[in-house]
Amino acid sequence: MPPSATSLERLTIELRACFNRLKAVSDALCADLGLNASMRAVLEALDHGGEQQVPDIARARGVSRQHIQVNMDALMALCLVEVRDNPAHRRSPLYALSNRGKTLFGQIRQREAAVFARLAARFDEPELAATCTTLEALKSGLDAELEGGHSNA
Repeated sequence: MPPSATSLERLTIELRACFNRLKAVSDALCADLGLNASMRAVLEALDHGGEQQVPDIARARGVSRQHIQVNMDALMALCLVEVRDNPAHRRSPLYALSNRGKTLFGQIRQREAAVFARLAARFDEPELAATCTTLEALKSGLDAELEGGHSNA
């Protein structure tokens, strides 16, 4: 029997609560580095995806281009990212982690690893794997809703 809409609503409430707590933990882990969770997310995008344009990062994160640009400007001021010419688009440069940014993001990941290790002790591997599968399916369904224009229904 498929789950009810009420079960899915409960899941989304828990996801939002977890997201807010994850953001707070990230803010606390990065505070002494002069970063916040949003800036950390941009560093992660560049670490995982290599050099990118601001609009591409925004689209992948589901946030506005302006939000990413504000964070990118702050990261530039801290010398954590660098601008590179974009031969495909003159007005939208590519951004990449600087050497300093790579080092700092590595430090952030080490801090996070300690938190993740403590949290992981609360779960077993099959439980986490099933949760990941469910969240991937939910993400795919949400993407389909956005693409199908059903988000205002």
